[in-house]
Amino acid sequence: MTEAAAPRLLETLHDRARDLVTGTAADACVISRVLGDVLVIVTHVTDGAPLDLGQGFLISDYPLTQVVVRSGEPAQLTIEDEDADPAEARLLRELGFAALLMLPLEVVGERWGLIELYRRSAEHFAPHEVANARALARIG
Repeated sequence: MTEAAAPRLLETLHDRARDLVTGTAADACVISRVLGDVLVIVTHVTDGAPLDLGQGFLISDYPLTQVVVRSGEPAQLTIEDEDADPAEARLLRELGFAALLMLPLEVVGERWGLIELYRRSAEHFAPHEVANARALARIG
């Protein structure tokens, strides 16, 4: 990626995060770059409430995230799910959210990163919302 392309990509990712929030009735969206076992947060959009995520996370600390990154398939959970991954549910509670949809981000045909969509309510994302997110999870 050229130096000139990087700011355009960041702007595109931020715009895409806004589109994802709107297209899924989410309260927040975080887009991260996958670099080995690390998720580096690139941009995020919220409904106005601050979102203190730090810089990134180890993928191996979050088994469901690891599945999404490896398989390329979306996954979701709420804190009320009996089989919710404890690490994911704990992070949701810490951030003040109750539901999460994760899916891979593809940039110019390459699996590039991870999209995380959050809700304050413990409602699963509906099939049409997941379809909208999948359609928006490809750039270029």
